[in-house]
Amino acid sequence: MEKKIVELKCKTLLVDVSDYPLNFLIFPHRTTTNAYIGCIHDCVYCYAKWYRKRDEIKVKVNAPEILRKEIQNRMKKGEPREPVCFGSISDPYQAVEGKYQITREMLEVCDELSYRVFIVTKSDLVLRDFDVLSSLSERNLVAINFTITPIRPELLREMEPQAPSNHRRLEAVENLAQAGIPTNLYLSPIFPILSDNLVNTYVKRAAVNGARCCSAIFLKIRPQIWNGIRDFLRSNTRSLMKELDGLVLKGKKPDLASGYEDLYFKRGSKDLSGYSLPELGYRRKIMESIAETCKHYNICFTGEEFLDLWTTKYSDCVSIDCGHAPTVYDILELMNSRNNKHIKKKVAVSYIKKNFALEKGWEKLMDKYWDKAQLFV
Repeated sequence: MEKKIVELKCKTLLVDVSDYPLNFLIFPHRTTTNAYIGCIHDCVYCYAKWYRKRDEIKVKVNAPEILRKEIQNRMKKGEPREPVCFGSISDPYQAVEGKYQITREMLEVCDELSYRVFIVTKSDLVLRDFDVLSSLSERNLVAINFTITPIRPELLREMEPQAPSNHRRLEAVENLAQAGIPTNLYLSPIFPILSDNLVNTYVKRAAVNGARCCSAIFLKIRPQIWNGIRDFLRSNTRSLMKELDGLVLKGKKPDLASGYEDLYFKRGSKDLSGYSLPELGYRRKIMESIAETCKHYNICFTGEEFLDLWTTKYSDCVSIDCGHAPTVYDILELMNSRNNKHIKKKVAVSYIKKNFALEKGWEKLMDKYWDKAQLFV
């Protein structure tokens, strides 16, 4: 689908995502920014459908200027200098970046101000900015997280029609890693049944290519997302026969859409943001397998749940040498150090206030989400 390009000027750019319970409890870096609204990739499962028009991409043409002002303002106020995430709801290196180069100019701002940044992308266009990434990397100010969707290539072309292939993404991982630029694997989203036999293959390939960490996340579904997923599964039934073998029961025709409905909506659960997840035991089994593969290839493992499997406290894989916002992982470490799984909220709050530079409003949010934090520890 051809997209209409709309240029606009923004008034603000940096966004603090702490107000969302999952972000507040799990994400160690909570400042995000996006140069674009909308995305050319047209992924079937897109989580940001609520945020954009399908046939339109908005370009924040003054984003580098606003970013400079907002970073300088944070630095003057002495606010925690957590890394800012480029690409939380749209790919910073989608095709339109080739023309506008907004992401590159924003990276140059971070380079000039020595401000930490991490990038989430599906595109090998990131290699274009090798020079500025190398400069940031020399001061340990950057990390790049490549999203790999563990799906067979012919299906991936249908699922992410305008995105570069996983092969090209993995080549980019290798090129950057060979130059010493930190790269990580976002294994996301994991599609039940379709991804089962591929997740560890991609962990291995990313590790061999130089990835330092793997963050694994299952497909998360809301009603609007489910409509696209269901239609995709139904329209690709014939090409999914290998994956459907396990669903053949009593001679019935395989129906992967019904299988997902059962796994997600009948036996599944919801995360703290209200997204449906597949059945807990199934999720645990797959994540244990991925964690074991990461261990074998000596890379870190993390995610959004099952903290006992993590080998790094950074759920976004970004272990840039700097401060991070406190998460439930830090509270879990406190509990483990005291052999006490029943620490009171005031004890945890006291520990966090003593050991972290906190954003304004942190304690109020901790009061709000303390009960939810117990789900993780």
